[in-house]
Amino acid sequence: MGVLKKCWNWFWGQTVFNKIVILGLFAAFVPFVLPTVVAWFRPTVIHVGVSFYTYERGVLPQGMNTLYFFERRNLVSDCSIRREEQSVLNGRAKAPDPQPWVLIKLLLENVSDRDITNLRVGVRSPAITPTTQLLTAPRLGATGGKEAPPDVKPLYVISIPTIPGASSVVVTLKTPIDDHLRDFIYVKRRPVTIQVPYVSADQFRQYPPIVSRTNGVKMLNREGVLRNSDEAFADEKLLVTMMANNEQNAKEQAVAYHVLPRAKACSEAEAGIW
Repeated sequence: MGVLKKCWNWFWGQTVFNKIVILGLFAAFVPFVLPTVVAWFRPTVIHVGVSFYTYERGVLPQGMNTLYFFERRNLVSDCSIRREEQSVLNGRAKAPDPQPWVLIKLLLENVSDRDITNLRVGVRSPAITPTTQLLTAPRLGATGGKEAPPDVKPLYVISIPTIPGASSVVVTLKTPIDDHLRDFIYVKRRPVTIQVPYVSADQFRQYPPIVSRTNGVKMLNREGVLRNSDEAFADEKLLVTMMANNEQNAKEQAVAYHVLPRAKACSEAEAGIW
């Protein structure tokens, strides 16, 4: 109590300007320590890990040939994690339309021995737009959409009916990279961040969780272990269909695709870091 009293007296002895600066710094600092303080008094039963990726399915001209490729890279380190490419004679192959996306992957771990029901996870990020889609296993029954609580910025809220005890799930928020998002990430070089303001469920009231920065490569490996055969991630592999000799040449892209800036070549240890 004596220390608190001294701090209080010291605060009131400051000038008005200093008081405003101190209060501003305190207000900015509280959101970072609040989840930790909450965890001290309330044991956390749900752990949240996050990783960012870009996934690009692209096309590049190569003289008489066309290069089809897909690449998954860590958005934080801008390191290429996986790239596949195939060069074929112009007009002799069919491939899905080129498109880049930002993927936010959330690892939700139920560390308790009982089921968590009606889990709701609020997420906020500049990489979430009205075109964002939620990808997950159909068996999970997860749904998602933007909600606008009073007096705060809209949140993307993920709802999951049940996560069994001592189990984990990975959910993905997939957003097409439009001109605005491309400019945000690759021209202005602004960092893509994520906030998880709250989680709630039948077993606990709403509170801000501690969000861990999960290594990108480890996240993908973890997702591979958890993935089931009913999950649809077919667009995460190179799909180029060669045309038979008696088929007509495929039409070339009417508008040239503008590929994303080339990712760095990193070691496996560096590729997934934050």
